[in-house]
Amino acid sequence: MPQYCAKYQYVVTPKGPKIVPVSDIESKDEESAADYNVGGYLAVQLKDTFKNDRYVVLRKLGWGHFSTVWLVHDTQLNRHSALKVVKSAGRYAETARDEIRLLRKVMAANPSHPGREFVVSILDSFTHPGPDEVHVCIIFEPLGESLLALLDRNRKKGVPKSTVKLISKQILLGLQYLHEECDLVHTDIKPENILIALPDVEAHIRAELSASPSPTCRRVGVPPSKSRPGMAIPRRARERQVQIFDSQPLASPPHSSSPSPRSLAGLNMTRIKSSDDSVATSLSTTFADSLFLSISPGASTVPTSLGSVAAKLSPTSSDTDTGEKDSPPKPSVIAPLPEASLPRPATGPSLLAQTAPPNHDSDNSTLLTLVPLAQPPITPPITIKIADLGNATPSRNHFTEDIQTRQYRSPEAILGRTDWGYTADIWSVACVVFELLCGEVLFDPKSGEQVYSRDDDHMAQIIELVGDFALDVKMGGRFSREIFDSTGAMRYIKALKFWPLKRVLMEKYLFLEEGAAALCEFLEPMLVVDHRKRASAGEMVKHPWLDTQNELFNEELL
Repeated sequence: MPQYCAKYQYVVTPKGPKIVPVSDIESKDEESAADYNVGGYLAVQLKDTFKNDRYVVLRKLGWGHFSTVWLVHDTQLNRHSALKVVKSAGRYAETARDEIRLLRKVMAANPSHPGREFVVSILDSFTHPGPDEVHVCIIFEPLGESLLALLDRNRKKGVPKSTVKLISKQILLGLQYLHEECDLVHTDIKPENILIALPDVEAHIRAELSASPSPTCRRVGVPPSKSRPGMAIPRRARERQVQIFDSQPLASPPHSSSPSPRSLAGLNMTRIKSSDDSVATSLSTTFADSLFLSISPGASTVPTSLGSVAAKLSPTSSDTDTGEKDSPPKPSVIAPLPEASLPRPATGPSLLAQTAPPNHDSDNSTLLTLVPLAQPPITPPITIKIADLGNATPSRNHFTEDIQTRQYRSPEAILGRTDWGYTADIWSVACVVFELLCGEVLFDPKSGEQVYSRDDDHMAQIIELVGDFALDVKMGGRFSREIFDSTGAMRYIKALKFWPLKRVLMEKYLFLEEGAAALCEFLEPMLVVDHRKRASAGEMVKHPWLDTQNELFNEELL
C-alpha cells in the first residue's frame, strides 16, 4: 500500500540528486531547505559561536520567513539569550537594521513608563560572516511561547477570562508606551507577536535544558536556486546539504503562584448567579473543576468563529460539531441546551451572515462558583512582551501603507487609507481579546469564487457586526471604489444580515447577558470603524473591565 506523504525533500543519493517524499512522521513544520541558498538563512550548527566566541548555540527555538532563532549561552555575562539570525539578502538585512534602530529607540525612550516592561528588549546586535554574504544578528532576552500556543491549548473553550484581562491590560500598557513615548505604530498585533515572559528565566532554562531531549535534526539536500536556462549548476552546488534542526521553543513553566488544593481551603463555595462569564470561559479553571458540586455532563458546543463555521455547514446541515477531533466530555455546571437543528444559512455571501443562529433566550442556569475570602493578593500568573517590531512605523511618516495580518486588519487598512495611526493597533487588540476569550478569530473573510474578494467579505463582516458607517469614512482609500459604490453601498455583496457583537457573544458563545454587555462595553470602543474616533491605548487601559481585583487566576492552562 503506498504511504501517504504531505511533503517532499531534495536529497543527494549515490546516483545523483532526487526529490523524494517525506512521511508524516518525519515531516516537520520547519524552514525549507531551498531557503538556504544565497541570500537566505545561515546554516547554524549546535555549539557554533558568534561574536568572537561570546555566544554559543545550544538549540533552535524557532524560525520565521526572515530568520531563524536560537537559544545561546552568553559566555561573557554567563546568561542565556535568544539569537535571531536574519537572512542575508539585502532586503532582509535592511529590515533587520530598521528593527534594531527602532528597538534601541524603544529601549531608551522612557524606561520608567509602566508599559516599558511589556515590550521586548534588545540586548545586542552585530553582523556575522556567512559562506556567501553577511548576516545581521540580534540578541534578545529569552522568552517563552506566544499567545498562539496558549490559544491552541484552549481552542474549544477559550482562555480563562481573568487571564485574558491581565494579558489585555499588559498589551494596552505596552502599546501606550510605543504610541505615546516612542511615536510608533506596531502594525502587526496578533497572537504570534505577543510572547510570554519567563519568570526566573535562568533557573527555568537550566531546568528545561537538563530535562528536555537532545535536539534532533535531519540532513536535507539544498535545491539549486533558480538560474537562467542553459546555465550549468556547479557540482558542488548540486550536492550541497544542510542540517535542519527541529524547533524547541521554551515552554511556559507552571507558575508557583497557582493555588494548591491546600490553599483553596480558605475559599468559600457559594451558589451565585454568574454574571460576567461565558460558558466557554467559566468552566476552564482546571484545579477548581473538582470542587464543583452537582456537576452534570458537558453539553455540546455550538459552532465557533464568525467565519470558519460557514465552510463546515451545508445549506441543510444541523451539525454543530466544531470540526475538531472528539475529546472526552468536560464537566459542566450548565444544563444541556435543548437539541435543535441549526437553520438554513442565510443566502447572502457574507460568511458572518451565514453563521447566524436563530434568536433564543440566554441560558440563565445557576452556576456554582468559588468566592475567595480575604486573602493576600495572588501574584499575576502571566507576563507578556510585545515582540516583532520589524514592521513598526512612525504614526505619520509611514514606512509602508500595507499593514496588519488579515484577521486583525483594521477597516482603514482594508480600504487602503493613508491617514491611519496608533488606533490601527487598537482594532487588532480587540480582535485578539475576542479570540482569546472565544477560541476563534472575530473575522475570517473568504473570497467568493471570483464574485467578491476577501476585502469585500472582510468589510461585509465588519458592517454586519458593528453596523454601517459614514460615507466619508468609506471613501478616501486606494480600494474604496472597489469595495463601495458612489452611494456607499457595497459593490459586490448585497445581502447583509446584521449580527451585533452582543448577540454574537450570547447566541454563538453562550455568554450570559450581563457578561456579554460588560465585554461589549470594553470591545466596542476599540471596534469603532472611524479610526479618528476609536479609543486610544491610554484610554482603554483604564477601562473597568480590566479590573482583576479578587480574580482567581487559572494557571493550569498556561
